[in-house]
Amino acid sequence: MKAIALVPSFFGPSGDAVNERQLLMALARRVDKCYVITFIGFKQIFTKRRTELKIAPPKNVILISLPFPQINILIVCLVAIIVSCLTSIISLILNMLKKIDLIYVRNSFLSIGFLTFRTLAQKTIVKIPSIVEDEITESGVTKFLTGKLASITDRLALAKAGKIAVNGKLLYYELVRRRSLKHKDEPLNIPPGVDLSLVEKVKNKKTCLNSSKEHYIVGFLGLITWWQGVDILVKSVAKLKDACLDKPVKLLLVGDGPERRKIEELCKKLEVAYEVTGFVEHDKALEYLSTFDVLVLPRYKISTTESNIPIKVIEAWALGVPIIVTRHKVFEFYGFKNYEDVVYCEPTPESVAEALAKVLSSADLRRKLSEKGPQIAKHFDYQFISKAIIEAFNRKKCTR
Repeated sequence: MKAIALVPSFFGPSGDAVNERQLLMALARRVDKCYVITFIGFKQIFTKRRTELKIAPPKNVILISLPFPQINILIVCLVAIIVSCLTSIISLILNMLKKIDLIYVRNSFLSIGFLTFRTLAQKTIVKIPSIVEDEITESGVTKFLTGKLASITDRLALAKAGKIAVNGKLLYYELVRRRSLKHKDEPLNIPPGVDLSLVEKVKNKKTCLNSSKEHYIVGFLGLITWWQGVDILVKSVAKLKDACLDKPVKLLLVGDGPERRKIEELCKKLEVAYEVTGFVEHDKALEYLSTFDVLVLPRYKISTTESNIPIKVIEAWALGVPIIVTRHKVFEFYGFKNYEDVVYCEPTPESVAEALAKVLSSADLRRKLSEKGPQIAKHFDYQFISKAIIEAFNRKKCTR
């Protein structure tokens, strides 16, 4: 079996890149050859971040990187459509030579070209990871036009793709409601996952990173942007000064993003002890995560956060790190219980501070959450997810 994957990000520490990279590496173990086409930013080419490009893929993976500046989301979407059309022509030729069996595309903008040709559309799995317009902060022409374009491309994918994939069924239900169109088949569930072999290496590795002996390490991992609720986290940690804890608290933010300066200024204003690592490689991020006493994600409630379990939650489970997270619909949909699997909060400083005080003041609760996490993470192993993709494709092939 030979496959083509077209994904917007493959290199770097972002959640999207880490998820797609690990998923495609797992998928590559199940096919003879996998062509991966992806974008790379100018910062990844001309700055120290070029080390992110030094990935040694398996021999059967052919990486094709297309330089592209991240200017404006509308421009990015339009360029994605152009790239899709050009790539689909090459894929059509390969398909005629019987060299392509499976096509995996992340987001509907990149699927347009493939869906134009019926022979390619039948072999194409389009993953729609979010309702795009809900993640745009600024209002105005950009948001309006991007939303309209996303609606068109999402509807085209729902109408013509061989298979639709989503991070979870809740997102699919919202997608169908918003786009007023349903795919003919049940969606394929491809949630963020975890490479358990990598997690084991982190567990066994002795690290010189911050120790939690002198402080409780309250941590965040990911893109520092508005919907992550990092400002809420800072305010909640400031409120812990009045809590009767046996050790002081330090806030460790692993990542970077457009809100970084604002968050650092807030930490200084509220006199919160903090550290921001900036972007780090995935392995290093996992090492930092393993030092957390608790991972806190007080994310705001939008369609993406309500319907997706973020990859950092799954990795925290695998590492046995307790988690405090907004009570999003997706967690209750899967039946995760409060004070057993995670600790729920609302995206307010008061609610997060209350949850933090309970977790940090109870060693028994932390131990209970830590022991349960690895059991949950096993269900999100990329090996199982990649197997499900191949099986779904084979079933689809048999019913033609």
